[in-house]
Amino acid sequence: MKNLSILILVILTISFVACKQTTAPQNTNSNKNEELIQISHEQFKSEKMEIGIAEMHNFEDIVSCNGFIMATPNGIARLSTPFPGIVKSIHFTPGDFVKKSQILCKITSNELITLQQEFAETAALQESIAANYKRSKTLYKENIGSEKELLIAESTYKANKAKYESLALKLQLLHFNIDKIKEGYFYSSFSMLAPINGYITSSNLVLGEFTDQQKSFVELINPNELQMHIAVFEKDIYQLKIGQKVLFKSLSKPDEIFTAQINSIGKGIDPETKSIICRAKIEEKAQKTLYNGSFIEAEIITHQKDAKAIPTESILKSGPDHYVFVLAKSDEKNYYLRKEKIRIGSESKGFSELLDSQKLDKVLIHGVYKLSTY
Repeated sequence: MKNLSILILVILTISFVACKQTTAPQNTNSNKNEELIQISHEQFKSEKMEIGIAEMHNFEDIVSCNGFIMATPNGIARLSTPFPGIVKSIHFTPGDFVKKSQILCKITSNELITLQQEFAETAALQESIAANYKRSKTLYKENIGSEKELLIAESTYKANKAKYESLALKLQLLHFNIDKIKEGYFYSSFSMLAPINGYITSSNLVLGEFTDQQKSFVELINPNELQMHIAVFEKDIYQLKIGQKVLFKSLSKPDEIFTAQINSIGKGIDPETKSIICRAKIEEKAQKTLYNGSFIEAEIITHQKDAKAIPTESILKSGPDHYVFVLAKSDEKNYYLRKEKIRIGSESKGFSELLDSQKLDKVLIHGVYKLSTY
């Protein structure tokens, strides 16, 4: 009985060894990515799939910011009267374009008449004072007049001349002919002239209303002098340089993209917003369509490069990895796609930069989401 048990054990051992030697070895290193995905021509067409290639694309590093449109100091003007008076006539309506030196309104003023009277009297007195001063100099040279008389005449002459010149300048600023005023021809009103070319953006003038020197009654904006004021956060300042291109849009024209160029970078950081104000010159063709004070959204292009890229929608993300589907082969009925791992860099305007050097000639660029389960 014991011998029979030993015999059975030997037979079982031999059978186990024989089976182990005849079993085919399995390939544990099979790569799942080498498996081909079969897509019929009909499915390819119905799912609107498309094969493309990696092409050169321009990538831009940008800094996003907000700001507003504002006229330069020479592009905006607010007028107030040099003399209090009554509005006699108005020669514009808000929204009008006016040229420099064009008459905007006329104002009558009692102070204006008093000024002209004082000037005429000072001018007349100046002639006699000048004659007396000349006579005193002559007498002093001939040792007939005293030095004291000469000094008094000279002092009177210079004081009156200073007053005369001061009054004359005030009247000339009003564009009056002072020679006529000397002769007694006075102006009953004065004209306010446009100091710049521009559009009338606001006005609070009313015929017959009293206006004084403390009241600004009209504002002009020159559209050719509009510029951008943009606030850039402190963390992005190091990327800015004079001359960089800026793309922006305003709320008044949200569907249009305008361009500008940075021409000034501020030196002070706002302690509350932690941002710095930069200015950019707006392209000429855009200036006439924008408005002073408009809010804008902008992107500053800080760096550009050209690189091989494919549409971002053609890339399948799985955890930290990225994949594309490459056309391996095709026949009369099917396409065969291979899932291939790639490395990407920058992303811009729907494209992703390829960091790998591999050549992707035939990539599925549309319809990838249909294969996301593979």
